[in-house]
Amino acid sequence: MTTPEAASPRWGGTVKALVALTGLVLVAALLVRFQGIVPLLVLAGIISYLSLPFVRALHHRARLSWPASTNIIFVYWLALLIVAFTAAGVAVVQQVQALLLALQGVLEGVPTQLEALSRQSFVLGPWTFTPTTTEIIPLVERALGAIEPAFGRASSLVASAAGHALESLASLVFVLAVSYFLTLDSDRIRSRWGGIVIPRYEYDLGRLRQALTHIWHAFLRGQLLIVLIMGILMALLMALLGVRFAVGLGVLMGLAKFVPIVGPFTAGAAAAMVAVFQTSNPFGVTPLAFALIVIACTTLLDQLVDYLLVPRVLGTQLNLHPVLVLIGAIVGATLAGVIGLLLSAPATATLLLLIRYAFRKLVDLSPWDPPIDGMRSTRPWTPPALPLGWLRRRRPTPPAPPA
Repeated sequence: MTTPEAASPRWGGTVKALVALTGLVLVAALLVRFQGIVPLLVLAGIISYLSLPFVRALHHRARLSWPASTNIIFVYWLALLIVAFTAAGVAVVQQVQALLLALQGVLEGVPTQLEALSRQSFVLGPWTFTPTTTEIIPLVERALGAIEPAFGRASSLVASAAGHALESLASLVFVLAVSYFLTLDSDRIRSRWGGIVIPRYEYDLGRLRQALTHIWHAFLRGQLLIVLIMGILMALLMALLGVRFAVGLGVLMGLAKFVPIVGPFTAGAAAAMVAVFQTSNPFGVTPLAFALIVIACTTLLDQLVDYLLVPRVLGTQLNLHPVLVLIGAIVGATLAGVIGLLLSAPATATLLLLIRYAFRKLVDLSPWDPPIDGMRSTRPWTPPALPLGWLRRRRPTPPAPPA
Protein backbone atom coordinates (compact mmCIF):
# COMPACT_ATOMS: atom_id res chain seq x y z
CA MET A 1 0.00 0.00 0.00
CA THR A 2 1.40 3.36 -0.99
CA THR A 3 1.86 5.82 1.90
CA PRO A 4 0.82 9.50 1.51
CA GLU A 5 4.46 10.56 1.74
CA ALA A 6 5.43 8.29 -1.14
CA ALA A 7 2.47 9.42 -3.24
CA SER A 8 3.35 13.10 -2.67
CA PRO A 9 7.11 13.52 -2.32
CA ARG A 10 8.50 16.58 -0.60
CA TRP A 11 10.03 19.44 -2.53
CA GLY A 12 13.74 19.99 -2.32
CA GLY A 13 15.41 23.22 -1.30
CA THR A 14 15.98 24.33 -4.90
CA VAL A 15 12.33 23.84 -5.86
CA LYS A 16 11.15 25.70 -2.76
CA ALA A 17 13.45 28.64 -3.48
CA LEU A 18 12.33 28.73 -7.12
CA VAL A 19 8.63 28.69 -6.20
CA ALA A 20 9.12 31.36 -3.52
CA LEU A 21 11.06 33.60 -5.91
CA THR A 22 8.42 33.16 -8.63
CA GLY A 23 5.67 34.05 -6.18
CA LEU A 24 7.48 37.20 -5.07
CA VAL A 25 8.00 38.27 -8.69
CA LEU A 26 4.32 37.72 -9.49
CA VAL A 27 3.19 39.66 -6.43
CA ALA A 28 5.54 42.54 -7.29
CA ALA A 29 4.29 42.56 -10.89
CA LEU A 30 0.66 42.65 -9.75
CA LEU A 31 1.39 45.51 -7.34
CA VAL A 32 3.05 47.53 -10.09
CA ARG A 33 0.33 46.75 -12.61
CA PHE A 34 -2.55 47.58 -10.28
CA GLN A 35 -0.84 50.20 -8.15
CA GLY A 36 -3.85 52.53 -8.50
CA ILE A 37 -6.12 49.98 -6.79
CA VAL A 38 -3.78 49.17 -3.89
CA PRO A 39 -4.46 52.44 -1.97
CA LEU A 40 -8.20 51.86 -2.36
CA LEU A 41 -7.87 48.33 -0.97
CA VAL A 42 -5.81 49.61 1.95
CA LEU A 43 -8.41 52.28 2.67
CA ALA A 44 -11.16 49.64 2.50
CA GLY A 45 -9.29 47.50 5.02
CA ILE A 46 -8.94 50.46 7.39
CA ILE A 47 -12.64 51.30 7.16
CA SER A 48 -13.56 47.66 7.77
CA TYR A 49 -11.24 47.46 10.78
CA LEU A 50 -12.67 50.64 12.27
CA SER A 51 -16.23 49.45 11.66
CA LEU A 52 -15.81 46.12 13.45
CA PRO A 53 -16.21 47.45 17.05
CA PHE A 54 -19.47 49.21 16.17
CA VAL A 55 -20.85 46.21 14.29
CA ARG A 56 -19.85 43.91 17.15
CA ALA A 57 -21.47 46.18 19.73
CA LEU A 58 -24.68 46.39 17.73
CA HIS A 59 -24.63 42.61 17.25
CA HIS A 60 -24.24 41.79 20.95
CA ARG A 61 -26.18 44.56 22.65
CA ALA A 62 -29.07 44.94 20.24
CA ARG A 63 -29.13 41.17 19.58
CA LEU A 64 -29.22 41.67 15.85
CA SER A 65 -27.70 39.26 13.35
CA TRP A 66 -24.22 40.02 12.09
CA PRO A 67 -25.39 40.85 8.53
CA ALA A 68 -28.11 43.17 9.89
CA SER A 69 -25.62 44.97 12.15
CA THR A 70 -23.21 45.33 9.24
CA ASN A 71 -25.94 46.75 7.03
CA ILE A 72 -26.94 49.35 9.63
CA ILE A 73 -23.38 50.55 10.20
CA PHE A 74 -22.59 50.84 6.49
CA VAL A 75 -25.83 52.66 5.78
CA TYR A 76 -24.62 55.14 8.38
CA TRP A 77 -21.23 55.43 6.62
CA LEU A 78 -23.05 55.97 3.33
CA ALA A 79 -25.09 58.79 4.88
CA LEU A 80 -21.87 60.42 6.12
CA LEU A 81 -20.42 60.09 2.63
CA ILE A 82 -23.44 61.84 1.14
CA VAL A 83 -23.11 64.66 3.67
CA ALA A 84 -19.41 64.98 2.85
CA PHE A 85 -20.25 65.59 -0.81
CA THR A 86 -22.80 68.30 0.03
CA ALA A 87 -22.51 71.70 1.65
CA ALA A 88 -20.53 70.57 4.70
CA GLY A 89 -17.77 68.90 2.71
CA VAL A 90 -17.56 71.75 0.20
CA ALA A 91 -17.30 74.32 3.03
CA VAL A 92 -14.38 72.46 4.62
CA VAL A 93 -12.55 72.19 1.28
CA GLN A 94 -13.10 75.87 0.54
CA GLN A 95 -11.80 76.91 3.97
CA VAL A 96 -8.69 74.73 3.66
CA GLN A 97 -8.01 76.18 0.20
CA ALA A 98 -8.53 79.74 1.47
CA LEU A 99 -6.13 79.05 4.34
CA LEU A 100 -3.42 77.83 1.96
CA LEU A 101 -3.90 80.84 -0.35
CA ALA A 102 -3.76 83.23 2.63
CA LEU A 103 -0.53 81.65 3.88
CA GLN A 104 0.95 81.91 0.39
CA GLY A 105 0.04 85.61 0.26
CA VAL A 106 1.55 86.19 3.71
CA LEU A 107 4.83 84.59 2.67
CA GLU A 108 5.00 86.73 -0.47
CA GLY A 109 4.76 89.87 1.65
CA VAL A 110 7.49 88.95 4.15
CA PRO A 111 10.40 90.62 2.22
CA THR A 112 8.41 93.87 1.95
CA GLN A 113 7.68 93.81 5.67
CA LEU A 114 11.36 93.26 6.46
CA GLU A 115 12.41 96.09 4.18
CA ALA A 116 9.92 98.44 5.86
CA LEU A 117 11.19 97.31 9.26
CA SER A 118 14.78 98.11 8.29
CA ARG A 119 13.86 101.80 7.73
CA GLN A 120 12.49 102.22 11.27
CA SER A 121 14.42 103.18 14.39
CA PHE A 122 13.66 101.74 17.80
CA VAL A 123 14.39 103.46 21.11
CA LEU A 124 15.12 101.34 24.18
CA GLY A 125 16.02 103.61 27.09
CA PRO A 126 19.17 105.53 26.21
CA TRP A 127 19.86 103.34 23.18
CA THR A 128 18.59 103.84 19.65
CA PHE A 129 19.13 101.16 17.08
CA THR A 130 18.05 100.49 13.50
CA PRO A 131 17.79 96.85 12.36
CA THR A 132 19.75 96.07 9.22
CA THR A 133 18.27 93.43 6.99
CA THR A 134 20.64 93.74 4.04
CA GLU A 135 21.95 90.23 4.57
CA ILE A 136 18.73 88.74 5.92
CA ILE A 137 16.41 89.64 3.03
CA PRO A 138 18.24 87.54 0.36
CA LEU A 139 18.22 84.52 2.67
CA VAL A 140 14.54 85.00 3.43
CA GLU A 141 13.74 85.35 -0.27
CA ARG A 142 15.57 82.08 -1.01
CA ALA A 143 13.68 80.27 1.73
CA LEU A 144 10.36 81.68 0.57
CA GLY A 145 11.19 80.72 -2.99
CA ALA A 146 11.28 77.12 -1.84
CA ILE A 147 8.20 77.30 0.41
CA GLU A 148 5.75 79.33 -1.68
CA PRO A 149 5.47 76.81 -4.55
CA ALA A 150 4.57 74.13 -1.99
CA PHE A 151 1.58 76.17 -0.77
CA GLY A 152 0.61 76.87 -4.37
CA ARG A 153 0.69 73.19 -5.27
CA ALA A 154 -1.24 72.28 -2.11
CA SER A 155 -3.92 74.85 -2.90
CA SER A 156 -4.19 73.60 -6.50
CA LEU A 157 -4.41 70.04 -5.21
CA VAL A 158 -7.29 70.92 -2.88
CA ALA A 159 -9.09 72.77 -5.67
CA SER A 160 -8.52 69.85 -8.04
CA ALA A 161 -9.87 67.42 -5.45
CA ALA A 162 -12.97 69.53 -5.02
CA GLY A 163 -13.47 69.84 -8.78
CA HIS A 164 -13.13 66.10 -9.35
CA ALA A 165 -15.31 65.08 -6.43
CA LEU A 166 -17.87 63.41 -8.67
CA GLU A 167 -15.14 61.46 -10.43
CA SER A 168 -13.98 60.12 -7.06
CA LEU A 169 -17.47 58.96 -6.15
CA ALA A 170 -17.01 55.67 -8.01
CA SER A 171 -13.76 54.99 -6.12
CA LEU A 172 -15.45 55.69 -2.79
CA VAL A 173 -18.32 53.37 -3.66
CA PHE A 174 -15.75 50.68 -4.53
CA VAL A 175 -14.00 51.23 -1.18
CA LEU A 176 -17.27 50.98 0.74
CA ALA A 177 -18.28 47.82 -1.14
CA VAL A 178 -14.96 46.08 -0.43
CA SER A 179 -14.97 47.16 3.23
CA TYR A 180 -18.58 45.96 3.54
CA PHE A 181 -17.73 42.43 2.39
CA LEU A 182 -14.56 42.39 4.52
CA THR A 183 -16.64 43.28 7.58
CA LEU A 184 -19.34 40.78 6.68
CA ASP A 185 -16.79 37.94 6.43
CA SER A 186 -14.53 39.15 9.26
CA ASP A 187 -14.91 35.94 11.31
CA ARG A 188 -13.86 33.78 8.36
CA ILE A 189 -10.91 36.06 7.58
CA ARG A 190 -9.82 36.01 11.23
CA SER A 191 -9.98 32.23 11.37
CA ARG A 192 -7.93 31.95 8.16
CA TRP A 193 -5.35 34.39 9.53
CA GLY A 194 -5.11 32.45 12.78
CA GLY A 195 -4.96 29.14 10.94
CA ILE A 196 -1.68 29.88 9.14
CA VAL A 197 0.79 27.35 10.52
CA ILE A 198 4.45 26.70 9.68
CA PRO A 199 5.81 23.40 11.07
CA ARG A 200 8.21 23.88 14.03
CA TYR A 201 7.52 27.63 13.98
CA GLU A 202 4.07 27.63 15.54
CA TYR A 203 5.18 29.52 18.66
CA ASP A 204 7.25 32.10 16.76
CA LEU A 205 4.44 32.69 14.29
CA GLY A 206 1.92 33.11 17.10
CA ARG A 207 4.09 35.65 18.90
CA LEU A 208 4.75 37.60 15.70
CA ARG A 209 1.06 37.54 14.80
CA GLN A 210 0.16 38.87 18.25
CA ALA A 211 2.80 41.62 18.08
CA LEU A 212 1.71 42.72 14.60
CA THR A 213 -1.93 42.76 15.70
CA HIS A 214 -1.03 44.99 18.64
CA ILE A 215 0.93 47.39 16.42
CA TRP A 216 -1.81 47.88 13.84
CA HIS A 217 -4.55 47.82 16.47
CA ALA A 218 -2.87 50.67 18.35
CA PHE A 219 -2.50 52.74 15.19
CA LEU A 220 -5.81 52.17 13.44
CA ARG A 221 -7.96 52.72 16.52
CA GLY A 222 -5.59 54.90 18.49
CA GLN A 223 -3.69 57.26 16.21
CA LEU A 224 -6.72 57.98 14.05
CA LEU A 225 -8.73 58.79 17.17
CA ILE A 226 -6.00 61.18 18.33
CA VAL A 227 -5.96 62.87 14.92
CA LEU A 228 -9.74 63.32 15.02
CA ILE A 229 -9.75 64.66 18.59
CA MET A 230 -6.80 66.98 17.92
CA GLY A 231 -8.45 68.39 14.81
CA ILE A 232 -11.72 69.09 16.65
CA LEU A 233 -9.97 70.65 19.67
CA MET A 234 -7.77 72.81 17.44
CA ALA A 235 -10.77 74.06 15.45
CA LEU A 236 -12.64 74.90 18.69
CA LEU A 237 -9.57 76.64 20.13
CA MET A 238 -9.05 78.78 17.03
CA ALA A 239 -12.76 79.66 16.99
CA LEU A 240 -12.66 80.70 20.67
CA LEU A 241 -9.55 82.83 20.08
CA GLY A 242 -11.16 84.45 17.05
CA VAL A 243 -8.58 83.23 14.51
CA ARG A 244 -9.68 83.02 10.90
CA PHE A 245 -9.89 79.69 9.07
CA ALA A 246 -10.57 77.79 12.31
CA VAL A 247 -11.81 74.68 10.53
CA GLY A 248 -8.89 74.66 8.09
CA LEU A 249 -6.38 75.05 10.91
CA GLY A 250 -8.11 72.22 12.78
CA VAL A 251 -7.79 69.93 9.75
CA LEU A 252 -4.13 70.94 9.35
CA MET A 253 -3.29 70.29 13.03
CA GLY A 254 -5.12 66.96 13.00
CA LEU A 255 -3.17 65.72 9.98
CA ALA A 256 0.03 67.13 11.48
CA LYS A 257 -0.20 64.63 14.36
CA PHE A 258 0.90 61.92 11.93
CA VAL A 259 4.37 63.53 11.82
CA PRO A 260 5.80 64.18 15.32
CA ILE A 261 7.48 67.47 16.27
CA VAL A 262 7.66 68.87 12.72
CA GLY A 263 3.93 68.45 12.03
CA PRO A 264 2.55 70.28 15.12
CA PHE A 265 5.28 72.93 14.78
CA THR A 266 4.29 73.60 11.17
CA ALA A 267 0.57 73.78 12.03
CA GLY A 268 1.28 76.10 14.97
CA ALA A 269 3.42 78.34 12.76
CA ALA A 270 0.61 78.51 10.21
CA ALA A 271 -1.87 79.56 12.92
CA ALA A 272 0.57 82.22 14.16
CA MET A 273 1.01 83.62 10.65
CA VAL A 274 -2.76 83.86 10.21
CA ALA A 275 -3.00 85.66 13.58
CA VAL A 276 -0.21 88.14 12.77
CA PHE A 277 -1.78 89.31 9.52
CA GLN A 278 -5.33 89.32 10.84
CA THR A 279 -6.79 92.82 10.80
CA SER A 280 -8.52 92.57 14.20
CA ASN A 281 -8.75 90.26 17.18
CA PRO A 282 -11.20 89.95 20.11
CA PHE A 283 -8.53 90.81 22.71
CA GLY A 284 -7.72 94.26 21.31
CA VAL A 285 -3.95 93.61 21.41
CA THR A 286 -1.30 94.08 18.76
CA PRO A 287 -0.99 91.44 16.00
CA LEU A 288 2.33 90.26 17.43
CA ALA A 289 0.88 89.83 20.90
CA PHE A 290 -2.13 88.02 19.43
CA ALA A 291 0.19 85.67 17.54
CA LEU A 292 2.08 84.93 20.78
CA ILE A 293 -1.24 84.11 22.49
CA VAL A 294 -2.13 81.74 19.64
CA ILE A 295 1.30 80.07 19.81
CA ALA A 296 1.05 79.64 23.60
CA CYS A 297 -2.46 78.16 23.43
CA THR A 298 -1.57 75.85 20.52
CA THR A 299 1.56 74.61 22.30
CA LEU A 300 -0.39 74.02 25.50
CA LEU A 301 -3.08 72.07 23.64
CA ASP A 302 -0.50 69.92 21.85
CA GLN A 303 1.36 69.15 25.09
CA LEU A 304 -1.86 68.27 26.93
CA VAL A 305 -2.84 65.86 24.16
CA ASP A 306 0.65 64.30 24.11
CA TYR A 307 0.91 63.81 27.87
CA LEU A 308 -2.70 63.07 28.82
CA LEU A 309 -4.39 61.47 25.81
CA VAL A 310 -1.66 59.72 23.83
CA PRO A 311 -0.41 57.44 26.67
CA ARG A 312 -3.96 56.34 27.47
CA VAL A 313 -4.89 55.64 23.86
CA LEU A 314 -1.66 54.31 22.33
CA GLY A 315 0.18 53.06 25.39
CA THR A 316 3.59 51.73 24.28
CA GLN A 317 2.43 49.71 21.31
CA LEU A 318 4.49 51.62 18.72
CA ASN A 319 7.22 53.14 20.91
CA LEU A 320 9.11 54.60 17.96
CA HIS A 321 11.75 57.28 18.19
CA PRO A 322 10.60 60.54 16.53
CA VAL A 323 13.54 60.40 14.11
CA LEU A 324 12.42 56.97 12.88
CA VAL A 325 8.86 58.26 12.47
CA LEU A 326 10.10 61.22 10.42
CA ILE A 327 12.24 59.01 8.19
CA GLY A 328 9.37 56.56 7.77
CA ALA A 329 6.97 59.38 6.89
CA ILE A 330 9.32 60.71 4.20
CA VAL A 331 9.91 57.26 2.71
CA GLY A 332 6.21 56.36 2.89
CA ALA A 333 5.13 59.60 1.23
CA THR A 334 7.72 59.07 -1.51
CA LEU A 335 6.69 55.49 -2.23
CA ALA A 336 2.91 55.56 -1.71
CA GLY A 337 1.82 59.19 -1.44
CA VAL A 338 -0.79 60.10 1.16
CA ILE A 339 -1.55 56.47 2.10
CA GLY A 340 2.16 55.85 2.65
CA LEU A 341 2.41 58.94 4.84
CA LEU A 342 -0.56 57.92 6.97
CA LEU A 343 0.61 54.32 7.42
CA SER A 344 4.32 55.11 7.84
CA ALA A 345 4.37 54.72 11.65
CA PRO A 346 2.88 51.20 11.90
CA ALA A 347 4.75 50.10 8.78
CA THR A 348 8.04 51.25 10.35
CA ALA A 349 7.22 49.45 13.61
CA THR A 350 6.37 46.29 11.66
CA LEU A 351 9.61 46.45 9.68
CA LEU A 352 11.68 46.94 12.86
CA LEU A 353 9.98 43.96 14.51
CA LEU A 354 10.74 41.70 11.53
CA ILE A 355 14.34 42.98 11.35
CA ARG A 356 14.86 42.19 15.04
CA TYR A 357 13.48 38.69 14.54
CA ALA A 358 15.62 38.02 11.45
CA PHE A 359 18.78 39.33 13.18
CA ARG A 360 18.25 37.08 16.21
CA LYS A 361 17.77 34.05 13.97
CA LEU A 362 20.84 34.91 11.88
CA VAL A 363 23.12 35.00 14.93
CA ASP A 364 21.48 31.89 16.49
CA LEU A 365 19.83 33.75 19.37
CA SER A 366 16.33 33.27 20.69
CA PRO A 367 13.95 36.05 19.58
CA TRP A 368 12.11 35.80 22.89
CA ASP A 369 14.97 35.96 25.43
CA PRO A 370 14.85 38.90 25.88
CA PRO A 371 11.64 39.20 23.86
CA ILE A 372 11.74 41.40 20.80
CA ASP A 373 8.09 42.30 21.41
CA GLY A 374 8.52 43.09 25.11
CA MET A 375 7.84 46.76 24.51
CA ARG A 376 4.43 45.84 23.19
CA SER A 377 3.18 44.03 26.25
CA THR A 378 0.54 46.56 27.19
CA ARG A 379 -3.05 45.86 26.39
CA PRO A 380 -4.21 47.74 23.28
CA TRP A 381 -6.92 50.30 23.58
CA THR A 382 -10.42 49.27 22.56
CA PRO A 383 -13.27 51.68 21.85
CA PRO A 384 -15.94 51.98 24.56
CA ALA A 385 -19.10 49.98 24.14
CA LEU A 386 -21.92 51.72 22.35
CA PRO A 387 -24.89 52.77 24.54
CA LEU A 388 -27.34 50.42 22.90
CA GLY A 389 -28.75 48.75 26.01
CA TRP A 390 -32.13 50.37 25.45
CA LEU A 391 -32.49 48.34 22.24
CA ARG A 392 -32.56 45.06 24.12
CA ARG A 393 -35.83 43.24 24.14
CA ARG A 394 -37.38 43.50 27.53
CA ARG A 395 -38.98 40.37 28.81
CA PRO A 396 -42.43 40.80 30.39
CA THR A 397 -42.51 40.53 34.14
CA PRO A 398 -44.18 37.23 35.15
CA PRO A 399 -47.32 37.59 37.26
CA ALA A 400 -47.01 37.05 40.99
CA PRO A 401 -48.13 33.60 42.21
CA PRO A 402 -51.51 33.53 43.96
CA ALA A 403 -51.43 33.72 47.72
